[in-house]
Amino acid sequence: MRFANHLLVGLLALLYLSSCQTSAPPTSVVPPTELSFKLHEINKEALYSSVATMDVDQDGDLDIVHGGTWYAAPDWQAHFVTEVEVINGRPDGYSHLEIDVNQDGWQDIVHVNFRSKSIYWLEHPGADLGEWTKHIADVPGPMETGRLHDVDGDGQLDLVPSAWEFAAWYEIVVDQPGEKPKWVRHEIAPEGAGHGSGFGDINGDGRGDYVGTKGWAEAPEDPREGAWIWHAEFELGRTSMPIVVADVDEDGDSDLIYAIGHDYGVYWEEQTNMDGQRGWTKHLIDSTWSQGHSPLWVDLDNNGRKEFVAGKRFWAHEGKDPGAEDPLVIYRYEFDPEQKAFQRYTIQANGPAGTGLDPKAVDLDQDGDLDLVLPGRSGLYWYENLLLNPNTN
Repeated sequence: MRFANHLLVGLLALLYLSSCQTSAPPTSVVPPTELSFKLHEINKEALYSSVATMDVDQDGDLDIVHGGTWYAAPDWQAHFVTEVEVINGRPDGYSHLEIDVNQDGWQDIVHVNFRSKSIYWLEHPGADLGEWTKHIADVPGPMETGRLHDVDGDGQLDLVPSAWEFAAWYEIVVDQPGEKPKWVRHEIAPEGAGHGSGFGDINGDGRGDYVGTKGWAEAPEDPREGAWIWHAEFELGRTSMPIVVADVDEDGDSDLIYAIGHDYGVYWEEQTNMDGQRGWTKHLIDSTWSQGHSPLWVDLDNNGRKEFVAGKRFWAHEGKDPGAEDPLVIYRYEFDPEQKAFQRYTIQANGPAGTGLDPKAVDLDQDGDLDLVLPGRSGLYWYENLLLNPNTN
């Protein structure tokens, strides 16, 4: 049955893709630059929706970990990681979060999952590079994916799942390097559950707040023990993960940028203040494509201003989402403060790569600019940014 499910998804992907055509930052902000990208096919038959980039063998190069396989740079030779459970046709790995969980000097990977409802981590085997060991951290309920943030400001990354039935964060406690970690769950606010979440300082008090689709939870002075205060200030719909928190218009307060995860639309919510009353004004960025499930907030053109990088997730619900059969597109949107609007730049107009659930922006070839490593049910791809190396072959 597992093989049949994989075969069916693979055939669907091949049928769809046969119609597609592939086509040190400065200190001050400069105008955006048109960029060129070179597409590299890592594995067009891969089906996992998340990816990690890390130096697996500690040779100085960034490798790629994708489900049950890691690919060694620079020639991307495949190596076994572990067997991955397939549940109703989907591999169980809805995030690939790089973090040294047990602090033994080797980066591990945290998976946050929907169908198994579990959080587990794969322990790096160490210098022998053998099979990775799976450890269950918790089984709290269905989660679309997760991201890492320093919630309590202690300098250590914490796990913030994007969950349907709860809103909480997990502190990873290790008493001694190499020992078994403790996963300590801290509640945020039940109103924060739903399809989409983000994290950032909304009210300017220096603490990271939790953003849901129907409002935001204000972080207490002690995020571990204090009560988070819920503010039901907006209705965003079934959004992307993450909802980006950033000062888009550079007016001194945080705004929100997001896509709709299973429909058309990319938006930003402008934070306003009228006589001390916070409000939100919704602005449309783009309505021409759908399923922008997993955006990134990064500076691809090295001009000092981050861009909202988003693309279509391939075959998220077996073709049932609006626009599911539209071309696979990937865009970057940079805000123009003079026009007070986002400008769109194309990365992929009609190609093979989707953005899955946990794509990565990283300087994979270590040439000084950020590249895109893109997972999904249409395969695993690397878009090499040619900003600083335009003559690459």
